[in-house]
Amino acid sequence: MPEPFDVAKLSPNQRRASLAAVYACIFANGVGMGLSLPLLSLILERNGMSATLNGANTTFGALAMLVFTPFIPALAARIGTVRFLVACYIIAAASLVAFRASDDLVLWFALRFTLNCALQGLFLVSEVWINQLATDAVRGRLVAIYASIFSAGFALGPIIIQTLGTEGWAPFIAGAVAMLLAMVPLLSAGKRVPPVEHAKASAMFGFVLRSPSAAAAGLAYGAMEACAGTFLTVYAVRLGEEERAATLLVTALGIGNMLLVPALGWLADKIDRRLVLILCGAVGMAGAAMLPLAPNASLTGLAIVFFWGGFISSIYAVGLAHLGANFHGAELAAANAAFSIVYALGNMAGPGLGGIGMDLWNPHGLIAVLILISAALVAVVAYRTATFPRAPAA
Repeated sequence: MPEPFDVAKLSPNQRRASLAAVYACIFANGVGMGLSLPLLSLILERNGMSATLNGANTTFGALAMLVFTPFIPALAARIGTVRFLVACYIIAAASLVAFRASDDLVLWFALRFTLNCALQGLFLVSEVWINQLATDAVRGRLVAIYASIFSAGFALGPIIIQTLGTEGWAPFIAGAVAMLLAMVPLLSAGKRVPPVEHAKASAMFGFVLRSPSAAAAGLAYGAMEACAGTFLTVYAVRLGEEERAATLLVTALGIGNMLLVPALGWLADKIDRRLVLILCGAVGMAGAAMLPLAPNASLTGLAIVFFWGGFISSIYAVGLAHLGANFHGAELAAANAAFSIVYALGNMAGPGLGGIGMDLWNPHGLIAVLILISAALVAVVAYRTATFPRAPAA
């Protein structure tokens, strides 16, 4: 068993070094997601794939996350957190570059599987890590910064596409280099990296019943993130926008996440976090409904996506902070694993639903799907808040 990690024993400099390493870890995850989602979907769209098959490729990546997540705590505990994360960095970078080596769709499904397994390793371990570093007084803010840095990485992906295009090796290599550079703070962190405690599967499954609001937040955000990341650019292209300009929508989404989430994290430290989740879900509905009302890559359209993105990304940050306040020790590892599983379920369902929606109602079925996901989150959390107004783990 790993020795207990006591954040109180860290000096201020050690704590900052640990925070830098965990923030770099989630930044790398953001780069991998923010680049692979629009880049691969645009290439598949250009190659004549249907939106349903395009979404299925993203869904297969989410399936990888779902399958791999239950094994992550045990693997990280067995081989050590640092070695596990280094392996994830290297596999993610190699998988991303390998997409360019072949146009074989079967191979692309396999590479999507390995890429997302590695990214999920970075994602889950960094979630446990940040919740171990955060104290209850500032949990919402530290987790919000964590989510904002993910969004910065996510926003870098479309910037790479706008700068280097979607053809050739350049965007793939740039993404891989960015992820590998993010490994440097981890290698210098040493003992400031907390161990991951082994979590039993039974403890993971009990999480949904013990904290349905957090579970609903993970599921809804996973679905909206993957759906929007996969199809916002395709949505704009189908309305006549040029490819590179269309990727500005994903950039606006990421920048909104990066700049607005800290403010909502601060709010989540002051009031019931479930009320903040309801607010974010309501803005998620309104923002999605407004997307067809503005030219997609115009200043108005980018502003809508900016604010919408900030609020929907806060669903993840506030849900994760709500989780960390109610679970500790081995239970925290189990709860974070379960949170990642429901997030992966959302990732798996979202693109499939978005692709089917766009094929049934071209292209505005995407908007209908995003509104329905937000509405479902609001309904679940509002019910829990009204039924259990003082429940510590709602």
